[in-house]
Amino acid sequence: MASRSAQGVLPLLAGGRGGSSIGTACSASDDELSTANYGELDLEALSRLDGRRWSNCRSAEGLEIVPVNGGDLEGETSPESIRSFSHKYNPVFFSELIGQNIVVQSLTNAISRGRIAPVYLFQGPRGTGKTSAARIFSTALNCTSTGVTKPCGHCSSCADFVSGNSRSMWEFDGTSKQCADKMRYLLKMVSQARQLSSSHYQVFLVDECHLLPSKLWLAFLKFLEEPHRRVVFIFITTDPDNVPRTVQSRCQKYQFNKIKDADIVSRLRKISSEENLDVESDALDLIAMNADGSLRDAETMLDQLSLLGKKITTSLVNELVSSLCRT
Repeated sequence: MASRSAQGVLPLLAGGRGGSSIGTACSASDDELSTANYGELDLEALSRLDGRRWSNCRSAEGLEIVPVNGGDLEGETSPESIRSFSHKYNPVFFSELIGQNIVVQSLTNAISRGRIAPVYLFQGPRGTGKTSAARIFSTALNCTSTGVTKPCGHCSSCADFVSGNSRSMWEFDGTSKQCADKMRYLLKMVSQARQLSSSHYQVFLVDECHLLPSKLWLAFLKFLEEPHRRVVFIFITTDPDNVPRTVQSRCQKYQFNKIKDADIVSRLRKISSEENLDVESDALDLIAMNADGSLRDAETMLDQLSLLGKKITTSLVNELVSSLCRT
């Protein structure tokens, strides 16, 4: 695959996996962050968005997506045999997101009309598709397909995301101790690259953003005074009350509501069919009810029940739920 022009792309270290390292353009004293100490910063983006997660994805036209590097890592067990249901069936297209029609319609219209905001805030309960939607939106922003449906899943830009070679998306976890330092460093790099032009969007996903320190929010507000037209931040939170009001007022906010039981049951039924599971219909209803609007929780429970090696019945679901309540 042809390499990207360096123009307009944030400086990166030569070593390491594509997109997983940050450049050393700043001096060691900048923002109290030393490249001698950090070197290749272990960004979470490509450890989450790699060929293994995408290995069985489909393109919008039904074509199979295969990682550029083949997806085979030496010495590793086949990804198909080790992934949980919640990872194996993680949405990779907008059409696969369930129960969030307003969000999907707004984001797809923003892409088709080219009306991209510099900052987004995805808020809502756990397991409702916030992070999945953010990743899909990030991929769609740089999708080069001329078709209506984005991401297409098979253009060169989408292939970069599939293979883990994308240098356009960075993912942070607010629970990480190094998250603040990484973000502070990247904010400085983005500011220094402000004068460069690029046809690609640099997208920064910040999960659990309500855990970020106040000093970092102040640095971010300074950046927002003159936002880069090709830089997009997506903040993701389950606790919007702890996100500063001054930041919220500058964000396009999207509310992810709890998913309806009927939608959860429909997804569980599809997974059960794909996995050849023997499941009672009432058992799926019971799983959805106990998931309390979280698709991830429902998928995890179905995954756990499937390991018992027997037909999944309502009594089996009740037994599992009771045992969890006792712990």
